[in-house]
Amino acid sequence: MSNDIELHHKLITIPNGKKASDIVFERHDMVLLFEAKKANPNGDPDAENMPRIQPNTLKGLVTDVCLKRKIRNFFSLYTTDGNLIENGSAESGYDIFIRENAILQQLMEAKPIEDLAKKIFEKTHLQNIKSWDAKKPKKGKGKKEDSATADTDQKEEINPAEEKKQESFRDALCQTYFDLRAFGGVISTEGPLKGSFYGQVRGPIQFSFAESLDKVLQLDATITRCCSTSKKEEEQSKKQGESDEKTGGNRTMGRKYNIDYGLYRTHIYFSPAFAAKTRFTYADLDNFLFAITHMFTDDTSANRSGMRVVGLVDFQHSRPLGNEHAHKLFEKVKVEIRDKEKEFPESLEDYWGECPDTYQKEEHKNSNNNSECDSNKTSETREEKSNEKKDNNKIQVKKIIWEIPKKHNV
Repeated sequence: MSNDIELHHKLITIPNGKKASDIVFERHDMVLLFEAKKANPNGDPDAENMPRIQPNTLKGLVTDVCLKRKIRNFFSLYTTDGNLIENGSAESGYDIFIRENAILQQLMEAKPIEDLAKKIFEKTHLQNIKSWDAKKPKKGKGKKEDSATADTDQKEEINPAEEKKQESFRDALCQTYFDLRAFGGVISTEGPLKGSFYGQVRGPIQFSFAESLDKVLQLDATITRCCSTSKKEEEQSKKQGESDEKTGGNRTMGRKYNIDYGLYRTHIYFSPAFAAKTRFTYADLDNFLFAITHMFTDDTSANRSGMRVVGLVDFQHSRPLGNEHAHKLFEKVKVEIRDKEKEFPESLEDYWGECPDTYQKEEHKNSNNNSECDSNKTSETREEKSNEKKDNNKIQVKKIIWEIPKKHNV
């Protein structure tokens, strides 16, 4: 990936001294809100594809896997600047690894991946390319063995640079496939990283399960098809029609499930420690947030026509460990139902919400310990240190999308 790239969408603020091509240095915590109207946001295959429901609360659920699939689908269709992919070739660095009908071993063993891995092996890890396939006899265990075992061990060979070779393959895969670079994955099953530690890739971005804020009303509708899939089915339908005129003929019964309305909330966590391992950049993060804003754009179907993002808030810390615990930031994003007596909300207007424009962590002061020290300092020095501490604890709050109605004062 090029080092002179720029942010396409400017949905994040790059810290001073950093470039778009740099690895993300600071922690991010995000809140995502989306609504579902007369839609099935995530069907359960173990329950005839009915919407997922939390049994004890009757609140709707959407899995993290389902949400990540929307992001994968976006980059399967569009480039990072929002244009359609031409000729079926994904933008460099934004191919998708976990995709429909893919054979992962073939993707990992592809010639372009091996060539890129060799380049990383030589240029990044400073290894001699001649050692890529070099072999040497495996050392014994230091104990006397019989001649048959000794002969077997003597024939067994290993690559002295095997660890760097595996690391290079992992880096090549992360550099090529955006979803591996963002979400991680298990790639140690078959292929060049089989059984390797480097096949356990932990991505910097993790979703929680999305849960509706209130109960959702499950609906189902019976549907019919007025044709047959085969001659055999047609004959069966005719026999059925002789006994039942209403359901007979070339008609097949079916069902569709959805919910009347649900406002869902999920939290997204970004770890700079894992971003350093997969080399996830500021440009990647900017493009990821852009994909979230359009995650339902091409996901429309008869059963998912009422899905849209209504809230996306990014808390950008100023250091890798973060300036505040994530749960305290999430508590600042409040969305509640207006009428507490209303069991099933019907639209976004049934809610109110608030989100801070800025966030400053409050420091606990110890006046007893600091009183003597402070008396020896000038007021100007104390003020400078106070301002510096505030800057270090400042968290940028960016409301990328916020359509939640405000609370009306009564």
